[in-house]
Amino acid sequence: MKKILLLLLLAVFGMASSNVNDDKRIKDALLKYNYGIIKMTKSGDTKLLKDMLPQELYFKVMVWADSWKFSNLAMVAQINDLRFSPIAYNENNATIRTLENWTYAYADLVKRDYALEPTTIFYKVKYTLKKHHGEWMIVAIENLQEETFTKPKEKEPLKQKKEKPKETRP
Repeated sequence: MKKILLLLLLAVFGMASSNVNDDKRIKDALLKYNYGIIKMTKSGDTKLLKDMLPQELYFKVMVWADSWKFSNLAMVAQINDLRFSPIAYNENNATIRTLENWTYAYADLVKRDYALEPTTIFYKVKYTLKKHHGEWMIVAIENLQEETFTKPKEKEPLKQKKEKPKETRP
């Protein structure tokens, strides 16, 4: 009985440590993907994304990026915040949702000026990943929510009203 309990504890501990390692690998894959998007739009280097996405998804991203290039526009982006939800596993598959806060601008390469001023966008995204030769590969990306925040208009300074002091009553 003690042997069975010990084996059961070792199996549970082994699964837990495996999930911890997979959690880290999945989060690393998502970080590489998102920073790969930024790198791709700045330099045109697509190797990082090509190695981590299936061909169909890779081509979708390439068409999106190329559409801006053909219009003489370059995306300038930064990730302000990236948060991960708990990961759901199913054999060699996983799903994870993220909350992503990005700031984008589009530069006109001909005029050397902004074609679109910096805009902050909040995304809620669902990623589906598949384990392939020990590495996690993104196989689907679903944009669940998108909200754009523009810079608030500057308000005029408050004008102070000049008031007479109130009479005090004894």
